[in-house]
Amino acid sequence: MIYRRALTREMGLTTGAVLTVLAAISLVVLFIRLLGDVARGELANEAVLAFLGFSLLYFLPVLMTIALFAGVLLPLSRMWRDSEMVIWFNAGLSLTQWLRPVLAFAVPFTLVILLLTLVLNPWMQTKKNEYRQELKSRSESSLIAPGLFAESSSSQRVYYVESLNPLTGIVRNVFMQSRIDGQLGLVVAREGSHTELSDGSRYLVFKEGRRYEGTPGQLDYRVVQFERYWMRLNPVSVESREAGIRHAPINRLLADASPPARAELLWRIGVPFSALVLAVMAIPLSFVNNRARNSYGLVSALLLYFVYNNLLSLSQAWVAQDKLNPWVGMLASHLLMLLVVIALFFYRTRQHGTRWWQP
Repeated sequence: MIYRRALTREMGLTTGAVLTVLAAISLVVLFIRLLGDVARGELANEAVLAFLGFSLLYFLPVLMTIALFAGVLLPLSRMWRDSEMVIWFNAGLSLTQWLRPVLAFAVPFTLVILLLTLVLNPWMQTKKNEYRQELKSRSESSLIAPGLFAESSSSQRVYYVESLNPLTGIVRNVFMQSRIDGQLGLVVAREGSHTELSDGSRYLVFKEGRRYEGTPGQLDYRVVQFERYWMRLNPVSVESREAGIRHAPINRLLADASPPARAELLWRIGVPFSALVLAVMAIPLSFVNNRARNSYGLVSALLLYFVYNNLLSLSQAWVAQDKLNPWVGMLASHLLMLLVVIALFFYRTRQHGTRWWQP
């Protein structure tokens, strides 16, 4: 049918455009947060892009849900504004016959969201944790960034470098402050570099500088001028931690009967199912009254999305606290919103004199 092909093409373009905009906004926000972590010395600068990808993938199912909802709602609202829906209704179509093209577009999209929530996201978050542990186990020199003060994990040293050559790894105009057994030490050097010996030990090598040693408040400082100064870096030992329930694979969640596991399973299945319900709900919500020159569909759609999302979060929290039966928590919010969908369809068909169902 002509209306199915036209609607599917327009839904695809709109969904892609909305998803692109949402992903771009999310990337900017996440990038700013990661830069703050780098400035505080909590994250190495070379890990920013990797963590940016991990974080975007974590939020991608929710972004795809919003994009699908908008991708169905906006094209149908345009058809109402341009009176195309009136023409199709006069041609014998019922409101429920728009379910077929919408479901044909939404079901594959929902399956992609399901794949992300059940398989890809837990695997990617596990890799993110492993990468984070690897970064913590590295030497503190990996946190040094030009133009920023960086503090070591033991809080005994503070570094500052003016510039860094990314090809050679040599830093220029180095400042380092260390405090060992109450004694303050300052090192100022023209350049420095990171060196790893054959036995695996790591050193910071400073060239052409001075070292000042002494106790704060006293005048007996010692000044040492050097051509080359070697300082050993002890790697940070990081204990391996078992992956949390949010990063557990699906087979572990199915085998675990604890409330937190059931709550996590509820969320992973609930997000894709809510995307499908919202796509169907967009059909009656897309109505636009051309005579009144206004539409409350977008406001109602936004309100219903937040209500639906909060119901899922509330059910997950109650199941995790063992205040709600997992099956009740998994079905209650979806059944409630399905009743809202049926009520909206019934209201629209009666309001406009169209038939409730036509095969």
